[in-house]
Amino acid sequence: MQLGDIAASEPVTVPRGQRWQDRPVLIVEPSGFLRRLVADILRHAGADHVHTFADEEDGLNAARTFARPVLIADWSQRTSPGPALVRKLRRERLPMHTAPFIALGDTGRLADVERARDAGVSSYVLRPVSPAQLFTRLEDATQRPRAFIKTEGYSGPDRRAPRKTADRIAWKRGGDISSGLVTPLEAALNQADAMAAAMMRQGDMIAARVGRSLRLYLERVGEINPRETEIIELHRSALRRLMEAENAPDAHRNELVNGLETITARRLAA
Repeated sequence: MQLGDIAASEPVTVPRGQRWQDRPVLIVEPSGFLRRLVADILRHAGADHVHTFADEEDGLNAARTFARPVLIADWSQRTSPGPALVRKLRRERLPMHTAPFIALGDTGRLADVERARDAGVSSYVLRPVSPAQLFTRLEDATQRPRAFIKTEGYSGPDRRAPRKTADRIAWKRGGDISSGLVTPLEAALNQADAMAAAMMRQGDMIAARVGRSLRLYLERVGEINPRETEIIELHRSALRRLMEAENAPDAHRNELVNGLETITARRLAA
């Protein structure tokens, strides 16, 4: 390709209606100053339909009202509207439950990014907001969205980044089992360790007990049968409830884990 070819080439354009600027953008931020700041950035970029809200309930109601919304929410602390909003959004039965969701955080700690990812956000952007970075994340989330995953324990964009080299493929757990790389029991043990490690990285030692409880149970069984599958699903459900109740008093969250460990011990003793 010659230099003249580049100069004469046509710019790539995205059809109107498919750009994020043409979709309703809902900003959920308690601070009036920050709401106006982000809204002004988006409007200067050509966004025609920007709406701002102070709390997650108003933001969720707006998401139910608008067609094909894009959400941007505060994620600066555990009590911010973002964590509660994305979990409520992903549980909705309406089409908008797959809406792109950008979290605006104040720290770049791995634990905070993982917490947002595991809650179902599309992207995590660090503040102070760089307009260029925010626009890139909005374009990725709307024009190049990752596959949407919906399971009992998770609802949101695919959290796995594809990793391939010439001689190595990053297998999923299901792929590992079907390919004979691990047994179902080994895969379940790996899952238990991953659950505990992820919660410890986030500083949630109560939730980390769920992964440890599952490993202790699996170490006592010889294979995965329907009985073991039921216990695995029980642990997944408990972890999901703990994440949803992350701001609840520790006594209540510990009570949930204590009940889980009691059930698990009874199953082992039966």
